Amino acid sequence: MYELMDFDQSAGTYIPPSGPIIPDAMDCMRCGMCLSSCPTYQLTQDEQEGPRQRVRTLSRLLVGQETLSNEAVEHLQNCLQCRACEAVCPSKMDYGELFDQAQLQLASPETRHFYGRIALNLVAKKRWFKSVLPLVKFFQLSGLQALSRKLGILALIGLSRADNIAPVPTLKCLKPNYPVAEKRGVVALFSGCLSDHFDRQTLNDAIQVLNALGYEVLVPERQSCCGAMHLHNGEAENAKQLMRHNLKVFNALSMQAVIYCATGCGSQLQEYQHILANDEQELLAFQSKLQEVSEFINHNWPANLALEPCAKEVLVHEPCSQRNVLKNQSAVYAMLSRIPELDVRELAENNLCCGAAGSYMLTHPENADALRYLKWQQVESRGADYLVTSNIGCALQLKTVAQSNTRIEIIHPVSLLARQINRKI
Repeated sequence: MYELMDFDQSAGTYIPPSGPIIPDAMDCMRCGMCLSSCPTYQLTQDEQEGPRQRVRTLSRLLVGQETLSNEAVEHLQNCLQCRACEAVCPSKMDYGELFDQAQLQLASPETRHFYGRIALNLVAKKRWFKSVLPLVKFFQLSGLQALSRKLGILALIGLSRADNIAPVPTLKCLKPNYPVAEKRGVVALFSGCLSDHFDRQTLNDAIQVLNALGYEVLVPERQSCCGAMHLHNGEAENAKQLMRHNLKVFNALSMQAVIYCATGCGSQLQEYQHILANDEQELLAFQSKLQEVSEFINHNWPANLALEPCAKEVLVHEPCSQRNVLKNQSAVYAMLSRIPELDVRELAENNLCCGAAGSYMLTHPENADALRYLKWQQVESRGADYLVTSNIGCALQLKTVAQSNTRIEIIHPVSLLARQINRKI
């Protein structure tokens, strides 16, 4: 199915495809323009760790139905799925789609990490997830966490990485409705499976800003995970169940827009149209209302809303999901430019992934740490009061190194805006 044009590099000759061809697969020209944007190639300078070789491996798996060696599988799984290669590809090859197809064959309950299986089950079942959170919070605040770290217990059972990243969860659920006195309209907030409990401040700030714009905010309790983690780990059917559930929940509401704050979730929500092609009517109703929070704020900013000045400097980190999939990073700069006296700067080398990449920062700690170090070098070389990022995974990843540097605060851009809201003129 996924036959690719290729060249024998040693002989310099074209090898004609021997099987069925589809445009998405054969579009790879082997030009190598993707290598400079690939984080794993930048770390290793190894062709095996670049998109060009991974496409060859994908062809062997998807077309030739070959059983890949452990080494070949490792090179594939080292991919962060940041999709920076797509952003620079002259042929606009859909590498992400090919990779997800490969995961269907590579992933199985037998090969998946024990904690990975637990995590996927928990985020898919909100009741289970909520029942575990009080135990997590008790562990973190009771002294057991400090004792476990001191004794090295978490490292022995393979949880030290997750322990370092996870903040103290918020247990109380968001209210289903946040009304306003002078209502311009109604919007629904997609809270996500992690942000609802591990990034509550961002959601609270988004609600504050949306209310200030005159919008009543609905937060449907029955919404679920966006399905991204399941899809990227080869659980396509489970992912589709979550997606269809979200369509049903949000389409049942009477509102003008579905707002999301985390671009990792948003990029998956935007791609429902490619994954659930048979659910045309439900998709049309949902996709037509889907908007990223900074875009919605820019489009609906009232002329009479004043902001307090902020004479500080902010660096804008562009998550891969925003830069390479949504391609709406300019909306963040436009939103922050509304704050008087704020010096807004782009973080250097935003094209390089920070190493978070969903669950990658847990499953591939060495690569994730190396990429985080490169990213933080750019932060320190510039210096700023704030580093803003629109994705919870990136924020958690970068906060682990920022803990030793209290001068730079890492927050969502909507949180910085919320702090400056003053009054209506």
